[in-house]
Amino acid sequence: MPDPTRFILMHTSHGGNVGAAARAMKVMGFSELVLVRPRFADVLSREDTIAFASGAADVLARARIVGTLAEALDGITRVCATAMTPRDFGPPTAAPRAALPALAAAGHRVGFVFGSERFGLANEDVYRCHLALSIPT
Repeated sequence: MPDPTRFILMHTSHGGNVGAAARAMKVMGFSELVLVRPRFADVLSREDTIAFASGAADVLARARIVGTLAEALDGITRVCATAMTPRDFGPPTAAPRAALPALAAAGHRVGFVFGSERFGLANEDVYRCHLALSIPT
């Protein structure tokens, strides 16, 4: 059975962060990583990526690079667009601890979307996630 959880990183600029994400995913038992238009096309094979992945080479080997958020969301039935701070506008928000148990129990293929290191997730990408597939509120 394929992993029901996908981690999507948008426009990453540092290979070390991709590697660290892969390592964290592996430790938590997740395996599906998709990168949307990373700064470096060869990010999955860069020295810093591999070093920071430490023990999660299999996650990197299976990772995919795609050109659009829509491609990254293909096959996902619910998406969680992450934000560092609460937003006063836009789609409704839900705290992870409150929302995730219901998603897990419903058997959804869930995608977690994270923005770039410098700017986070762009407002238009949050809206794309909300319009395409969103957490029930």
